[in-house]
Amino acid sequence: MSGTGADAVTERRGSSAADVARYYDSNTRRFLLVGSGGGLHSLHRELWGPGVGSAREAAQWIDRALADEIASFVPTGASDGGPVILDFGCGVGGTLFHLAERFPGARLGGITVSPRQVEIAGRLAAELGLGQRCSFALGDFHVADLGLRADAIVSVESFAHSGDVSAFLANAARHLRPGGSLIVADDFLASEPESLDARQRRRVEQLRQGWCVPGVCSAERLTGTAARHGLDADKVVDLTPLTRPGSRARDRLVGALSPLLATLRLAGIPFWGNMIGGNALQVGLREGFIRYLLVVLRKRPQ
Repeated sequence: MSGTGADAVTERRGSSAADVARYYDSNTRRFLLVGSGGGLHSLHRELWGPGVGSAREAAQWIDRALADEIASFVPTGASDGGPVILDFGCGVGGTLFHLAERFPGARLGGITVSPRQVEIAGRLAAELGLGQRCSFALGDFHVADLGLRADAIVSVESFAHSGDVSAFLANAARHLRPGGSLIVADDFLASEPESLDARQRRRVEQLRQGWCVPGVCSAERLTGTAARHGLDADKVVDLTPLTRPGSRARDRLVGALSPLLATLRLAGIPFWGNMIGGNALQVGLREGFIRYLLVVLRKRPQ
């Protein structure tokens, strides 16, 4: 049944969440096996920042950058037990496990729509001795209430999965204490969609469909919408120069296969959709119409 107005937004968001859950339930174990961060429990982008000398270090870079950002505005060893840190789109917990090490007194909570990821994250937390500090919830980050008010919320390559940017930001604002920060690291359009040519728009659509990322938008749209929810832009850092699009052998193989896969209309199948979307992303990063950004939004004091 179709809806209009708010009902239509809710219906689209629900459908998107189901698609994202299916995508990650199908792909997570493969991502962990073939990713560069073996043993890091990370599904994140390789970023070749200063001093990075290996793919493993590149896979760790964003988590270290997040920890540095959080440390700039919250204490690492407060007597009241340390900060509360949430991860909206936590995957299997890799980022929270890193932050737990950096902030020994922190309470940490993550949410994901993927039952498989929740199961893996809970098991890993127990194995790492973090079961009392790290909790993981199955749910939709647009609407779920985790029962915590956070000093920081991180969202690493998960904001783009949002089917409703305003709802995502509203729920993040509800979970933040005054003065707390939402830190988003993700792919963004370098400009508004209408300024892209037909080929670029087709690549963006392949990325959105193949990776289930309807929320890919410009940073201006994110910060403009955030302001309406009491979240002011603190900084926007372009990390695109730290990416190496198309540098890996598997990226080149996927690039060669992607046109055939797209012609066969396989983007809706998670395994093949990941390849088609990944190639579209590599092209966008290489040509500059997609950027990888770190965006920090600060909740206004009340």
